[in-house]
Amino acid sequence: MAKLKGAKKAAFLKRMALGRKKANTVKKSAPKKRKSVTTKRKSAPLRRAAPRKITMVKRRTRVARRSRSVGRGIGSSLKTGVIGDVVKGIGAGSLVSLVMSRVAPNSSITPIAATGAAFLTGGIVGGAANLILTGGLSQLGGMFGGTASAPQQEFGV
Repeated sequence: MAKLKGAKKAAFLKRMALGRKKANTVKKSAPKKRKSVTTKRKSAPLRRAAPRKITMVKRRTRVARRSRSVGRGIGSSLKTGVIGDVVKGIGAGSLVSLVMSRVAPNSSITPIAATGAAFLTGGIVGGAANLILTGGLSQLGGMFGGTASAPQQEFGV
């Protein structure tokens, strides 16, 4: 065995003091060469999608679907947006006033209940529409300190 000098000798002595042997180092080898593939791979041809032809049956159903959606649009326009709120408010107010006239005829809270129902279902827009339709704020009468009666006429002498 060759003589050790310098840092290698110091490392050897240190290992000997600890009682360990030198770790076996794996000898590096060149990477193994592989044979190249001799057979040529088959290239797949590009598949281009042909434009789809719309059959007569599909044309018919498309026209029928369009006509159905147009018919459906008229009814749905009354259910959405500001018009929907107006319709909901007027409907709820008239329904509550109808029920109140059956349960308690000539009640002073009927216009207040109808307006309240209109505000609850149609929001501010629905409540305002119901108020305008039923005669404005004079209809609410008792709530504002006045009476919900017709204007009195004066009699002259």
